[in-house]
Amino acid sequence: MRSHSTRAASPQSQPAHNLAPGQVLWLSRQDVLDAGGSDMALATQAVQEAFAAWQAGQALQPAKTSLRLAHKQQEAQAGVVNVLPAAVATPVGTVFGVKALGAMPGNLAQNVPRATGTITLFDDAHKMPIAIMDAQVISAMRTGAVSALAAPKLARTDARSLGCVGAGVNMMTQIRGLLHALPGLDTIRIYSRGTSKHQLAERLRHRYPALAVSAVDSAEAAVAAADIVVTCAANVNQPVVPLQAVNRPGVTIFNIGCLENEPQLLAHMDVIVSDNWQQSKHRGVQTHAVAFSQGIIADSDVTNLGDILAGQAPGRTTPAQKVFFGPTGLGIEDISLAAHIYTQALARGCGTVLDLWSNQPWI
Repeated sequence: MRSHSTRAASPQSQPAHNLAPGQVLWLSRQDVLDAGGSDMALATQAVQEAFAAWQAGQALQPAKTSLRLAHKQQEAQAGVVNVLPAAVATPVGTVFGVKALGAMPGNLAQNVPRATGTITLFDDAHKMPIAIMDAQVISAMRTGAVSALAAPKLARTDARSLGCVGAGVNMMTQIRGLLHALPGLDTIRIYSRGTSKHQLAERLRHRYPALAVSAVDSAEAAVAAADIVVTCAANVNQPVVPLQAVNRPGVTIFNIGCLENEPQLLAHMDVIVSDNWQQSKHRGVQTHAVAFSQGIIADSDVTNLGDILAGQAPGRTTPAQKVFFGPTGLGIEDISLAAHIYTQALARGCGTVLDLWSNQPWI
């Protein structure tokens, strides 16, 4: 493929792209960032639009396909490639897309990212590819944005403290999303098995100097008395948070990873929420899905976040309720945010225009 432009030091100074049929826009991770990829307000807006489109019947969300050679419970060691197709109505029109994201926990020991991949966007008019972009930033940001949308509906209004188990990229976007939605949070305790908890704590102190941030030596210490508990540990396939450490009135639990909480915990929850319960059951590896497979909870116990955001179902209704939120991650979230990034990249001249095909005979 031939390239027609390169990114200069300041994308704001580049002329806007005007793609012709047969051309696609390639966006590296830096290009995605230059186009607003790390903007939590933008990510939250895009994810909110995705849920609204889904509720209005203006989105397609096929099941996530997880490609792995090992049994699903060994994913923490064997890794996985997740493929998320979706179509969603956006302010710039309906966009089709596919995210393919590979995750391998062992990558971290080799100093390469745990999760990397690409998002490909197709237009509605011709069903042609219009963009191929790095998925790492978008995937992490939309995950934090989902929690930003859920938090005002599920957390107590007087929530002040955050207990975190895990210290990777997704935990950083979780914290950013929750602080975006709940500015009253003032205390964060972080636990991870390695040194990453100290690195994340230092980054947070630098970015949010008014917060009281500490790295602690156990999961129990991180979640003790926390108003909101966030679990997002990349390479575990056994619960790391004891039930008794979080089973208390008023707690809100965000189970972002897989089986980080004990399935029996769900029997004690007053409100259980998924981003899409059918998708969670299909994926089958998160705490609430495992609890369902073990007969601990039933379909009727789980509410979809979209119904809560649309005012069709309640979230938290009393301060004493115990609330559990387990988002699986939806393709409509990725594609909605990617569409925004694509639009801003065109306007800012970010990325590289590639010739995918032409009208010249090829055979």
